[in-house]
Amino acid sequence: MQNKWKMLRKDEKGMFTIEASLVFPIIFITTIALILFSLVIYEKVVIYQKAQLIAERTSFTWDNSYKDFDTGEFPINAYTTMDNGDGLYWRTNFIGKQFIEKVFPNRLKGAGDDKIERARTEGSAMFTSGDVQIEEPSALGFDRRVKVTVNGNLKLPDFVDLLADQEFTAKTSASIKDPVELIRTTDFIVHYGKEVMGSITSN
Repeated sequence: MQNKWKMLRKDEKGMFTIEASLVFPIIFITTIALILFSLVIYEKVVIYQKAQLIAERTSFTWDNSYKDFDTGEFPINAYTTMDNGDGLYWRTNFIGKQFIEKVFPNRLKGAGDDKIERARTEGSAMFTSGDVQIEEPSALGFDRRVKVTVNGNLKLPDFVDLLADQEFTAKTSASIKDPVELIRTTDFIVHYGKEVMGSITSN
């Protein structure tokens, strides 16, 4: 009996099967965990990318409500200052619009009265699996930004909900593109800078 036990201890047959049965579950579970982790990261990146895209398109089309939300194109007769356009007051915020409507009635008629709702509608059409919130930019400051918040659900298997929350919120922003105002402000600074420097040197 002792000899048989010694021979069994020295025999290496079946060792690979035993080791594999111990190691394989660890490798399998680790692989599945990495795959699920990658899926979570991927879904979060997709939601954030859509939020950033909505912010960029909203900021780019902010100066003209007739611009196409996807391409930025607009009809040749739909410039900002033309009839039924956004007018000269599209840069004002909500408080500024209320003041202008009180002091100068009928000055804010046109397509630019509800940019937030238009951007939210277009953004919701792009992102159908969540909620899109857009903040109107402040009328003050040089860097006017459109802030976008997207609340979405990660498209993951149900059992992953035990490991990770499937609700995800992405917040992003984009600066409003306003080349006309940039040129106007630059010309203003250059013109009055020369005037000030000329008055200083003459004195």
